[in-house]
Amino acid sequence: MNEPVIVHIESTTRDKLRKLDKELPSDIHLVRYRKPTWKKKEKVSAIRAFRKVDIFDNLHDQGYEVLEIDSGYGRIKPKLFGYGK
Repeated sequence: MNEPVIVHIESTTRDKLRKLDKELPSDIHLVRYRKPTWKKKEKVSAIRAFRKVDIFDNLHDQGYEVLEIDSGYGRIKPKLFGYGK
C-alpha cells in the first residue's frame, strides 16, 4: 500500500530547504523532475513521503521523469509536524 505523497513546496532550492531545516518535517525530500518533452526545463520541489519509492511511483504515474530524490532535510517528527509550539 502506497503512503501519501504531499508536495510541500512547489518550487524551491537546496539552499532554501537548508535554511528552513528546523521548520520542516523529517520526511521531506528534495526532488528534481521533468516531463520527457521538456528540453532544458526541470522542476525542483520539496515533497513529503515516508519512502522515496512512493515519490518515484507518484511522479512516474503522472508522466514525469525523476532525476534526483535527496533526503536528509527537516528536524520535526512527521507525526508532530503542524502542531503549535
